[in-house]
Amino acid sequence: MRDSTLFDDAGNTGQLAQWLLQVLAPVLPEQGNDASILPDDEKQLPLLLTNDYHLPFYQQLPDFIMALLKNDPQVTVSYAPLLYHLMGCSACYASYLDLYDSLRVALYPHGARPILGQGTRTLAATPHRMLSHLCQTLISQAQAVLRQARHDHNDQDEAARSLLRMALRISAHITQSSLRREALKDLIQVATLFDGPTTPIQESPHTNAYCPVFVSPGSRSRIVRRTDTTMHPNGADSHSIELQSRTLTGRIVQNGQVLELQLHDLQPTLRGRYVTISVLLGSLLEPVRWRGGNPRAIRSTGPVQMDGTLITPLGLTDFQLQNPEERNLLEAMFLLIEVRAVD
Repeated sequence: MRDSTLFDDAGNTGQLAQWLLQVLAPVLPEQGNDASILPDDEKQLPLLLTNDYHLPFYQQLPDFIMALLKNDPQVTVSYAPLLYHLMGCSACYASYLDLYDSLRVALYPHGARPILGQGTRTLAATPHRMLSHLCQTLISQAQAVLRQARHDHNDQDEAARSLLRMALRISAHITQSSLRREALKDLIQVATLFDGPTTPIQESPHTNAYCPVFVSPGSRSRIVRRTDTTMHPNGADSHSIELQSRTLTGRIVQNGQVLELQLHDLQPTLRGRYVTISVLLGSLLEPVRWRGGNPRAIRSTGPVQMDGTLITPLGLTDFQLQNPEERNLLEAMFLLIEVRAVD
């Protein structure tokens, strides 16, 4: 909790804060009211951390709410600036309601508490909708950290990267492809903030942007492939990450420790030319030892063949595509791959 002696004139400030608290009081169901218990499919909360919320105030919310729930007599004086801010900021106020509801249920649950010591709840055993929501929250928090740092002219890149790394690792435990895609939908946008303002990928006859086709375990890729197997001698979907760039397709396959990029039907403007491959998220984690050391500038080992085929190594890794969690992590790292001709 914060020091309650923030103001010299505690009397007047306390009266204002008390009035603000009454105005902001969340409308919550009475304890014991069974009608307030929602079905599981209605408990998914929308992500409330928008670009408009203010990081310094948002970070005070858990302490503030805990003080409210514990009936701290000094709460109105200690958090008067936060109360005043919540009156005029709809994004922070929405987050306040969200957190208040969650913490209240945690402190005063409906029915008997589950007995502790019955084993540890692992990420694999956590509902995947909760994991997806947590990933979105971490990514949104990283975005707020970067924008606040830019506003304050200081460096918080490592703090933001740690949040994105956590989101990536948590997403690897989500087996449902649609939920995993939803969990990481803003990752590319936030990751590009490390390089400055985001800019769309330039349309160019010499550049292609590939992204993975998320496939749940046990399902088959929807990509229509040619009848020949020259691009994937093993013919096993579980050993590859399928890629797509509009009408173009390709894959990343694993041969021992080597991750190999295989593309075909590349446009005539690229044929006979060397290309540079850029893995945008390659520097967030370190499961891959990239060829050349820089995931943003991997030069192909040979030119694009005249039939539009390109086969080139990307790097080495101890991860295995056959392992579902390691595969998901690698798949997330390849969310955006740019292939462009060498100037």
